[in-house]
Amino acid sequence: ALDNRLVKSALSEQLGTLRNAPTEKLERLYRAWSHGGFGLVITGNVMVDRRALGEPRNVVVEDERDLPALKRWAAASQESGNRTWVQINHPGRQSPRLLSPRPVAPSEVALKISGQFGKPRALTGAQIEEIIERFAHTAEIVVGAGFDGVQIHSAHGYLSSQFLSPITNTRDDEWGGDPERRMRFLLE
Repeated sequence: ALDNRLVKSALSEQLGTLRNAPTEKLERLYRAWSHGGFGLVITGNVMVDRRALGEPRNVVVEDERDLPALKRWAAASQESGNRTWVQINHPGRQSPRLLSPRPVAPSEVALKISGQFGKPRALTGAQIEEIIERFAHTAEIVVGAGFDGVQIHSAHGYLSSQFLSPITNTRDDEWGGDPERRMRFLLE
């Protein structure tokens, strides 16, 4: 249960290191938010795959290499007794060309923003299942580090949102087509 219904929503802080690890800056920021009177604090984009970043200094959690820093971040974020969830994400086709020259997506539907984003390649069924496992593994690691839960980022055109949309998901297999199959990625 939460102490109150005030929630600090997710935002992308871009305060990770150049190798995408949590930093003392994140600890200080989340310690301050912990003392802000929120019942729940939600972190910004934590990526599940370092090959697919939304911004250069996103934190990436795909294994336990940064577990001590994650534990410090979790403790700082909950210092006043509030709960903290980690927002986990994969940008899909919204990974800038400089970070991912050939991003992945449900279908080969490019963003209509010239120059900044490359044309995505459609994921295979096996690659989709591998990304789902990445979400699950990242969730397991961050909860093991002391965070209270996760929020799967499914808005603003990122990968989960791309699967949900008939505009960006033009597949006709078990991962696309009708609304139930387009929801499969997120539900799994």
